[in-house]
Amino acid sequence: MKRLFLTLALVVLSISTITAQKQVPHATSLAKQAKANRTEIVLPQVKGYNCYKGDFHVHTTYSDGRLNPAARVIEAWLDGLDIVAITDHYEHHSGVRNMLKTISMKDSTVIHYRMAKVSHNKIHEEAVAQLKKSGFPMLLVKGGEITRKPEDVGHFNLLFLSDIDAAFDEDPAEAFRKAKAQGGIVMHNHPAWRRNTSDKTEFHEQVYGEGLVDGVEVVNGTTFYPHIVNRCIDEKLAMFANTDEHYLTEQRYGAVGRFRTMTIVLANELTEESVKEAILNRRTIAYSGGSLVGEEMWLNEFLNAAVDCRLTQVSEDSRMFRLTNNSSITLTLIKNRPYILEPFKSLLISIGRDKNSGEYQTPTFVVENMWHANYQHPKIELTIDE
Repeated sequence: MKRLFLTLALVVLSISTITAQKQVPHATSLAKQAKANRTEIVLPQVKGYNCYKGDFHVHTTYSDGRLNPAARVIEAWLDGLDIVAITDHYEHHSGVRNMLKTISMKDSTVIHYRMAKVSHNKIHEEAVAQLKKSGFPMLLVKGGEITRKPEDVGHFNLLFLSDIDAAFDEDPAEAFRKAKAQGGIVMHNHPAWRRNTSDKTEFHEQVYGEGLVDGVEVVNGTTFYPHIVNRCIDEKLAMFANTDEHYLTEQRYGAVGRFRTMTIVLANELTEESVKEAILNRRTIAYSGGSLVGEEMWLNEFLNAAVDCRLTQVSEDSRMFRLTNNSSITLTLIKNRPYILEPFKSLLISIGRDKNSGEYQTPTFVVENMWHANYQHPKIELTIDE
């Protein structure tokens, strides 16, 4: 009897082992397949305009960047952007040069990089192909970067072009004119880079005076140029903040838990025509490292659109307000002391009477993470919502 049970057990074990072996696949995944999630940056409507997040200055492997055009498009979408402009250098193509050094013909002669002509229109087409493939609802701006010595000319982006290659000229001022003839926009990049001053050079006086420059980067990467804010206000120029990214945005921004540097464009819709109109009418706010930089009027409008201010209680000595932040940007408000208003959270603030007049004080705050002219924080009165 025992022998019979033992025999049956061995048979069952053999069948189980064979079945298990048949069920083991040749290759399998040890993790569930998943797609990376987009970082959604929620911003309010400001005076009826939508707030679109844009980066008008990034580079790819075709100049001196570390990602190809398709990867830049995917990166921008995952970072929460609505607009991106790939602006590879016209004059420098170290990525192409390094690639060609590794390629040999059948007779073992190496192709010299000077034999290759880089088409910036083709670079844009690669990015467009990825955009169509992914189905991202983004605006991809055609552009390129004029790159000269910072001591006299510096770097400028030509944006919203119809033909990127045709806009280039050995004379940078002539390149600006060609860009403008295409309906493009000219942006002055990192104006104090490798220079000890933000003052204009003789070349800058010429092209600014001719009306060829439409905007300036008040922030490049995480570098802020406070004096350029005054220039933009005085000369009626759009303020930009861009990453000028050559590597991965995750290294500089995502890894430390902050949004990437971006230009917030207040436009009617996400079209080239509407975004250009907003830039030319200076409806932009620069964002970097949790701070907002812009004209005081638009900072005021942005804050009042982002913050819901409700009167909740009135006493003989004071009034109680509930402030709710309906945006993804933390706001630091100061009235006697700092109040940190985190995204999608509320706080209660009691505001007393004025000691001299005896009137109730208004909900007016200095906004510590906003900057306008003369390196100053704006003082903004919140509208009491009903």
